[in-house]
Amino acid sequence: MNPNQFGEFVTKKRKEKGISLRGMAELLELSPAYWSDIEKGRRNPPNINVLGELSKILKLSQEEYEDMIDMASEDRDEIPMDLPEYIKESDLARTALRKARKKAEANGEEATEKAWKDFIKALDEEE
Repeated sequence: MNPNQFGEFVTKKRKEKGISLRGMAELLELSPAYWSDIEKGRRNPPNINVLGELSKILKLSQEEYEDMIDMASEDRDEIPMDLPEYIKESDLARTALRKARKKAEANGEEATEKAWKDFIKALDEEE
């Protein structure tokens, strides 16, 4: 991932919607200088609450929203911001992640990739 993928993404989406930088900052109740620094990668992306508001303003799809969270989290060098609470609250999620990590450490990433793909497929089929 490039170092300012989040900033580039939101700048592109903002311009597609015809929103000025100053206008976006106003909508998010942030200073234009602060928002400019975020778009240029001079400051960390905002928290999950601001990302939610940003998603509404930009009318992002669920997939675009999740991609934006991943980009922002990567720029912040964090686990994706929408996941820590879920992981903390779910014993099964923690167990699955630890087992996957151990299997990958022992047998390589490819050993767990198929299992994750099968798991995601099974969840998709339940919808």
